[in-house]
Amino acid sequence: MKDLNIIKIAVLFLLFQSFANNCEAQRKFKIDGTVTGLSDGKIYVLQGKKMDSVTVSKGKFQITGELEDPVEYIAIANTSNQRKMTEKAYVSLFAEASPMTLQLNYADFSKAKLKGSKAQDDVYKYDATTDKIRLKYKKELDQFDAIRKKYDDARAAKKSEEVLEAIKYEDNDARGRLEPMYKEYQNAAFQFMKDNPKSYYSLFLLRMNSRNLSYDEAKKYYESFNPLYKKGEMAKTLEAEIENMKKGVPGAPAGPFNTVDINGSPIKLDDFKGKYLLVDFWASWCVPCRKGNPHLLKLYAEYKPKGLEILGVSDDDRDHDKWKKAVEKDGIGVWKHVLRGYELKQGTYEKINPEKDISEGYNIHVLPTKILVDPNGIIVARYDGGEDDDARMDKDLATIFSGK
Repeated sequence: MKDLNIIKIAVLFLLFQSFANNCEAQRKFKIDGTVTGLSDGKIYVLQGKKMDSVTVSKGKFQITGELEDPVEYIAIANTSNQRKMTEKAYVSLFAEASPMTLQLNYADFSKAKLKGSKAQDDVYKYDATTDKIRLKYKKELDQFDAIRKKYDDARAAKKSEEVLEAIKYEDNDARGRLEPMYKEYQNAAFQFMKDNPKSYYSLFLLRMNSRNLSYDEAKKYYESFNPLYKKGEMAKTLEAEIENMKKGVPGAPAGPFNTVDINGSPIKLDDFKGKYLLVDFWASWCVPCRKGNPHLLKLYAEYKPKGLEILGVSDDDRDHDKWKKAVEKDGIGVWKHVLRGYELKQGTYEKINPEKDISEGYNIHVLPTKILVDPNGIIVARYDGGEDDDARMDKDLATIFSGK
């Protein structure tokens, strides 16, 4: 499922990741700033895992520090409480080893303006394009925001699960109407990367959009980028993600797993040897996943006698009860179910057991995603959701089982 806040979430994720210790010599940076709406007080700066307070005096402040990479993301917030960092409470910016100035509005940090950073200039350049795209979809965005508020109000009023679920379906329909906007965003990102291969921001955009590319396409973009930036932590993470794109695609071996199912019984990939296996990556909160379950039930009834098995891999590791209730409510307990198996370090987005995360072994970024594995454990097809993918899945299964 896609989310309008995906870039903001990803930015925070990057900010709270640890930085490499064996980088090149550190570079000093300085930002001279002014803030309206706060004469005297404090603001807060996050760099990697480090948070510092900065004194504001007569509306002015100065931020200094050292960069381990040529360019780094820093966040500036009006609170030290990460849970209270709403859209207006913080801003993320690219800092470089050059003189920089920053204008802040204490009531809305998202309106901040940084000068002196080439990377940040490129962000503003790209934002000018996406702002035009957003204007085209103002009606759809307003509808989406209204439904989100409706859901938040219903939760605050402690409405029933049935009421909340109905609003989730409205939310899903609203997201669907925004699909053309997401596509235009994606195309704008690819165009920027083509036009600005030496920009640090191109590296960031590839990180955000690599899931929409094949391995060869992502590799080609990456190889065109500025070598200066390929020594930093962002580049190392991106390189690893691109290499991970070799997983979960036709021709690759299925990712092995050894875990327990929804009933606590041992289950592993080898248990399905000799049969076609459709691995369904889903979650109880994923509306498109749930809407597709009646169709999966129909396929299972038709093809199980001919050798098809389905394995549901759920993203509900932190809410087992909702997972089990969804399986029961949708009537999909007729096939096997497991959790993806990931764990996060408390209070962070840092995985502590990636080797046990089933989704990692298939390079899953979007729900629903379905992977078809042949009797020898080799992936023969990948379906990333949507009507076209469902039609292709139906056609593939019909072809495979036509003579059985």
